[in-house]
Amino acid sequence: MSFLPRATVLTSNIADNWRTLDALHPGATTAAVVKADAYGLGAAKVGRALRIAGCSTFFVAYLEEGITLRKAVGKGARIFVLNGPMRGEVAAYRDAELTAVLSNELHLRLWATAPKGSCALHFDTGMNRLGLAPELADTESTALRRLQPVLVMSHLACADEPKNPMNLEQRRKFEEIADVFPDTPASLANSAGCYLGKGYSFDLTRPGIALYGGTVPPANVEIKPGVVLEATVVSVFMGRKGTSVGYGATHVLDEDRLLATCAIGYADGLPRAGSGKLKGWIDGVACPSVGRISMDLITLDLSGGPKGIKPGARVEFLGEHAKLEAQAAACGTFGYELLTGLGPRVQRNYR
Repeated sequence: MSFLPRATVLTSNIADNWRTLDALHPGATTAAVVKADAYGLGAAKVGRALRIAGCSTFFVAYLEEGITLRKAVGKGARIFVLNGPMRGEVAAYRDAELTAVLSNELHLRLWATAPKGSCALHFDTGMNRLGLAPELADTESTALRRLQPVLVMSHLACADEPKNPMNLEQRRKFEEIADVFPDTPASLANSAGCYLGKGYSFDLTRPGIALYGGTVPPANVEIKPGVVLEATVVSVFMGRKGTSVGYGATHVLDEDRLLATCAIGYADGLPRAGSGKLKGWIDGVACPSVGRISMDLITLDLSGGPKGIKPGARVEFLGEHAKLEAQAAACGTFGYELLTGLGPRVQRNYR
């Protein structure tokens, strides 16, 4: 038996999440964002599962990711590359049938001379990260239409805060841009944007983290866990009153406590910032962590947990009980970082 941490990727749940999000916006296309190796879970296998479920539009960040995904999902699907082309890459986009997302004037110049390449136009409506200046939609509309874009898009900055006025501000700016391209599909909503209502769906939505079990959806929307992260108990022992646990002696036991050390740590993706805050679930019962998380190990307090736990038992750190966003919040971060931070020692299995 291996002590290595194990991530069981639930591709059927990921496909179900895509169907759930697709049902929120009838008439709009629901794409899937599978950049960063499908948020750490394996873009090739996740992409194939989504393709079988009916997804035909994907987004990645880099050309190389797009080429890899094309091999996995085959011809017919449209794959957008969000970061856009660099000099010398135009032919590779064409050969792999990838759609370049153009977000700056260098991109526009490159694509103006690109034979038979498809493109999307990304406009900045307030994110100040990537995107063409909104005024170009008016001043350069003829030249931009000449590129024959297959999509115009922007990105919400505060969609996870439904009452933030910036959401409506960005939507109104984007509506003005989309009106300049009446015959071109438009896209604004990311995962959290899918929950903001029909006014944000436009023609295409782009969920990412929600596919994998992240976000905090409305009460009427069920998002299933996309992965179960488990580790093995390697030691069970009695920690004595007055002794400390872990590096820095930051946790001193105020009474005798039954402890378990598990073979997973920050090298595997459990942030050190979650020390004393993360929980592990054994047989459906939450057991709090105590002391600092180290590179390879984390210690849990079993005193209130199930009886008879022995070395070799499995502990859930993400999954049905260990919710992604709750575990991430315990580490002072969010689900994106927890998933993409899963280390190379974590074995990926697919179910």
